[in-house]
Amino acid sequence: MIDQAINIKTKPSLNELIQKAVDLPVLPVTAQKVLSLMSDPDVSIEKIKKLISGDPGLATRLLKVANSAFYGGYRDIQNLTQAILRLGLTSVRNIVLATSMKNVYKRFGLTEKLLWEQLIGSAIASSTIARQTRRADPEDAFVGGLLHDVGMVIMNNEYPDEFAKVTEHIYNEAMGFSEAEAQVFDFSHRSVGAIVVKKWGFPENLEQLVKNFDNADYVNKDRNVFNMVTIIALADLLCQKFGVGLRKHVNSDVDFGNLPESLGLNAERLGELSVKVEQNLKQSLEIY
Repeated sequence: MIDQAINIKTKPSLNELIQKAVDLPVLPVTAQKVLSLMSDPDVSIEKIKKLISGDPGLATRLLKVANSAFYGGYRDIQNLTQAILRLGLTSVRNIVLATSMKNVYKRFGLTEKLLWEQLIGSAIASSTIARQTRRADPEDAFVGGLLHDVGMVIMNNEYPDEFAKVTEHIYNEAMGFSEAEAQVFDFSHRSVGAIVVKKWGFPENLEQLVKNFDNADYVNKDRNVFNMVTIIALADLLCQKFGVGLRKHVNSDVDFGNLPESLGLNAERLGELSVKVEQNLKQSLEIY
């Protein structure tokens, strides 16, 4: 009992992390400026192009994505103007956001690589599912998939030893993430993710989506929120099925529950969707 009490007392607390909020990672300056510009519905391609041109690494990545099979280009893109026209402004915003996310990590070892694959994999899979089912905007689904687990990244940044214990529970004891997380922390990655999303200046509805992702009462109140959460949850399971991300690779043992039916997918359509998601993951993960 004494040992158990000691363990509980030494768990990191959310208040402790909030006190560090001023030091939480911020998005790179270019990404912040792009997101700010995108809030203007009348923003010009020329303004976006000029801003991205000032960041050679980002410009190169955008050209690479525009020429990828995922975006189905029939001819090579040679410059940023062509890339922006092919992708569209919303896709450009999301690619800038996704590319910039790597700068949030304080280190980049194996755990960080798996976390990164989990976030970007969920974004790609969510976008694919949304496009195929037409239950949500694919670009919104991309952002939701990318950010709904961002709290994990921050917890690993600030408490790497404790986060390592979470992953040990997952791999060694076949625990789900939430259960393993509760063994080590007194707060969830959802709470942390909501703090980060707010700090980064995203709309309140996205902050609430991240915070209440596992809250059935919140999710079921609004059909659009329900569709988005269902899409992202299915995307996470497909990533798990295909061995993408932090969760243990369990192949065909993944249980989709009633998620496919909630999105109007029968067994045949789920099979076709799974093939499409796997294809897009293979084509896109290395791009980012």
